[in-house]
This record gives sequence, C-alpha cells and structure tokens, in this order.
Amino acid sequence: MARGRRHLWLTVLVLLLGSIAMGVRLWSPHAEQEAARSPIPISLETINGMVRLPAGSFVMGSPRNSDHNAQPLHQVNLKPFWIDTTLVTNQQFQRFTDKTAYETEAERRGSSLIFDRKLSEWRQVVGVNWRHPEGPDSSLVGKEDYPVVHITWQDAASYAAWVGKRLPSEAEYEYAARGGLSDCTYAWGRELILGEPPLANGWQGRYPEQDLGLDGYRGVSPVGHFPPNRFGLDDMAGNVWCWCADWYATDYYGASLANDPRGPSAGADRVRRGGSWLSTTNYDGALRVDYRDHAPPSESTNHTGFRCARSAATP
Repeated sequence: MARGRRHLWLTVLVLLLGSIAMGVRLWSPHAEQEAARSPIPISLETINGMVRLPAGSFVMGSPRNSDHNAQPLHQVNLKPFWIDTTLVTNQQFQRFTDKTAYETEAERRGSSLIFDRKLSEWRQVVGVNWRHPEGPDSSLVGKEDYPVVHITWQDAASYAAWVGKRLPSEAEYEYAARGGLSDCTYAWGRELILGEPPLANGWQGRYPEQDLGLDGYRGVSPVGHFPPNRFGLDDMAGNVWCWCADWYATDYYGASLANDPRGPSAGADRVRRGGSWLSTTNYDGALRVDYRDHAPPSESTNHTGFRCARSAATP
C-alpha cells in the first residue's frame, strides 16, 4: 500500500511539474515575439487587399524620456477602419498614372533625394523620380511589387483619393503597427531581434558607414517579403517610411483628443511613420511602433512611400 501511494504521488508530481513547465513556456518573455511569427490569432475581415481593424483603445506614445515629441503617454480610442495590407506598389501607382496622366512633384521638379550609400549622404539628383528610383538611368523592370518611392505627401493623397481611400491618421498607423499587442516596442513584440527569418527591412551595421544587408537587402525590398504582424499587415516597420494624414507638431500629444485624433489643424511638416531600410539600431530606434518622424510635404526620397486607409465601410 505504501509503495502504491508513493507511485501515485510521484505520478501526480510529474504531471504537475510538466504543467508548470508548459505554463512557463507559454508565458515566456518571448511569447509576444513567438505570436508575431505565427498566424494571426484572431480572425479579421480582409477584402481587396485591405484588413478591417476593429474599434479599440490603446496607450499611444513612448515611455522613453528622450522621446519628447511622443509624450505624454495617452489613451486613444479609435473607430473601426480599413487599412492596406501592403505598401502601395510601383505597379499600383503605374495604374493610377496611366489612367489619370498624373505627374508627381519630383517629375515636375526634375529631381529627388537619394541616400547615396557610397558617399553616406543625401543628394538631390536630377532625373530621379518614382520611375527612376535609384538614378536617372534606373528603371522599374523587375520591381513591380516594390513599394513606390519618391512620392510627396500630395502625391500619396492624390493616389488615395483616386482609389476612394485616404491616408491613415498617425493614431491609426500606430494602432495598426502594434497588431493588438499591449506594451509592445516593435510591430512583432518587445525585442529588436531580426533573427531567422528577419522580421523587417532595416539597416544592419553602423549607420551611415556600412549596411551589412543581413536581411537580404541593401535598400528597398518587395512588399510582403517579411512576416506580417498579428493584424496581417506587412512592412509596418522598415522598408519605407509611410506618409500619414496628420500635420506634425512636437507638442501635439499634450493636446491630442482621446477619440479618433487627427493631428493639429496646420503645420510645416507632415507625419511619417514606420521607419525604413535606413532605420538602424544605433540611430534612435526608428523601427519602434511609437517613433514619430516628419518631413515637409513637398519632400520626396528613396525611402518614403505610403499605404492607404478607409473609414469603416466595405472596400
């Protein structure tokens, strides 16, 4: 009898320890990252290349003392909205220009900004535009599914209006980038681990001297090449910056509305979000979901593109 009871208790103990070990694995510090690499844990409606995000609330902003323009932390409540699953591609923008004969501001101006990797500096180059993204003699051959670049804010807004959409607000972009993860730092979780497979197209190495290209690219990459976040959205961090609808103000968060904020009524720059292939770990954390960037709306570069949004209605 004593031997039987000991065997029973040993069996119970083994099962208990197994359950505890299972629990530790499920609630490990890497759980959010593991979830980001896995299929979306919730079912979201997807139609015509857009995902319908549910209404929700989140804490917007950065807890880092150095991020003055992303403070104070504040709760934001959003209505449901649709957002493109990918960045707008060269092929999609080509369809727009073919139908409307639209000329981008860079085409009319005759030049655009390129980050010269050899010189490690920005240069305004004659003959560069979305059709010739890396130099006047470059082309889009084989790059139909790459994000369109050298696009100003007005170019992006014009395309969005043509397809019956709009640019996302800054709050909508951050909400979408977080992918339903609470207290996350990146679109995939808390840790900047580009690992295997790489999670984003960024700059590996010391900026601006050397990009090691560990993610497979030294520059723009095709859309949808890296794992989506839990909302099924590609390139919410890295690849190219995305124009947002909002004007930019350093101190806007202190006056932001709680419900569907749309930014200040005027300004000199427009907000950009998401980081780009130039974003690196030693350059102020631009791949973070809370990082705010901005630029003059007339600026066009080879690391800025956009994606579209739409208020909650069937696309």
